[in-house]
Amino acid sequence: MATSGSSSSPSPPMRQRVAPPPPPRRTDMLMALPPDILDDRILALLPFDKLVRTSCLSRAWRRRWESVRNLDIELPPAYSGGGRALWRCARPVLGFRARVDRRDVLRAARWLPALARKGVQDLSLEFSYGELRRVPGPALFSCATLVRLELRSCTMPVAPRGFRGFPNLEHLRLVYVTLAFARAGTQLEHLIVAAENLAVLELLLLYTTGVDTWAIRAPKLRKLYITMTMGVDIGCRIPSPLPMLEEATISFDRLFGTQDFLDAFQNISTVNKLCFKSDQKTKKGRIDMRGGRWKFNINMLEGITCKFENLREEGLIIDFGQCSSVLSLVSLLKFAPHIEHLYIRTVNSIWEEDEIDDPPNSEDEIDEDSLNSEDEFDEDSMNSEDEIDEDSLNSEISSDLLASLKYVTLINMKYNSNQMCFMKLLLSKARSLQTFDVTFVYGDESNRRYGNACRGLTECQKASPQVVLIAKVTTHGM
Repeated sequence: MATSGSSSSPSPPMRQRVAPPPPPRRTDMLMALPPDILDDRILALLPFDKLVRTSCLSRAWRRRWESVRNLDIELPPAYSGGGRALWRCARPVLGFRARVDRRDVLRAARWLPALARKGVQDLSLEFSYGELRRVPGPALFSCATLVRLELRSCTMPVAPRGFRGFPNLEHLRLVYVTLAFARAGTQLEHLIVAAENLAVLELLLLYTTGVDTWAIRAPKLRKLYITMTMGVDIGCRIPSPLPMLEEATISFDRLFGTQDFLDAFQNISTVNKLCFKSDQKTKKGRIDMRGGRWKFNINMLEGITCKFENLREEGLIIDFGQCSSVLSLVSLLKFAPHIEHLYIRTVNSIWEEDEIDDPPNSEDEIDEDSLNSEDEFDEDSMNSEDEIDEDSLNSEISSDLLASLKYVTLINMKYNSNQMCFMKLLLSKARSLQTFDVTFVYGDESNRRYGNACRGLTECQKASPQVVLIAKVTTHGM
């Protein structure tokens, strides 16, 4: 008899859990780009502070930014970094621009050695207004690779002995810069002469502690802008021709009527664009130059004999209340036989207040201290303006003198007889005139004087049948 015994079936094998495959390693798409695209077209275009922050992205990015060449750096306001980063960035640095606040002056002095080491080519430092005594630092002169240099509102440092200048410099711009040491003009002259390829020179409202006569000698100069502080001679002279000069702005009233002034015009006669400033505004918006201290009853440009054959665009800042200014305008037209565009901005002087419907702000009051100074003062000049002799002006400005004139732009014009007479004369003489654009100052289009002025210009005799008359009005001087 068979005995039944218990038997157990074998248990199924346990299934082994298979670990999922690891995710594919993520590729840094940016780092995979060719260096010329990543560096030149992406990273080099980032603002400098954001470029430095890319070091936080990953270990691979920690020092990646340091290899980016040809940076054009503009520090944002109140940027607290920059010093160490400038030492670490790649050479060369194409440009560096910063506005230096009072608390950053010492930091700016530390930027310069780093920038010099990195071969900076374009350097612009603007110091906060009112900090004229701030000095960029002597390391400025170690930036031998500079192509463009701009300094604003600071004191020019003394160059070290043996300084050879900036041989690659092509553009020099100094605005509100103080030259506060002996023979500062000589240093500036040496800097200009050493820059054999200098093409643009801008010297705007420089300050000096003494007059040190110096010369501009720049045979390759194409653009020249000189604006001296009213009544101040900073010693700048133009003793020899500037054969490649194309554009110039001249304003040095202290030299009016002198041979140096006439020589300056003689030596810039190659220009095709000229702006001549015969008057300047004071800080309060008034004109001192017409006062008894600097009132001229002669034509300051009468001695000019050369012809500006290339001159096509001519700009003037002029006071129509002075016969001397009007005579200077006539002289400018006479030595520019091919002038096509005449741009004139009139100054707002206290001698024309009775011609204005809306008086200026109270801030524009006369500076009593200057009027009570010990300088010679002509009281009669305060109460009247020089009346233009219409017949004399008509004989001086002939149709042939304006034969090439195509465009006239007049800014800050008023409604007085002098200016209306001049505008009508231009319209009646310029046979090729295409556009006559005039902007009157003070009032609005409903102003009675504005309406009368527009009607007078519209109805007056015109030598050019195709001329388009554009008249506007503004409530503030431009």
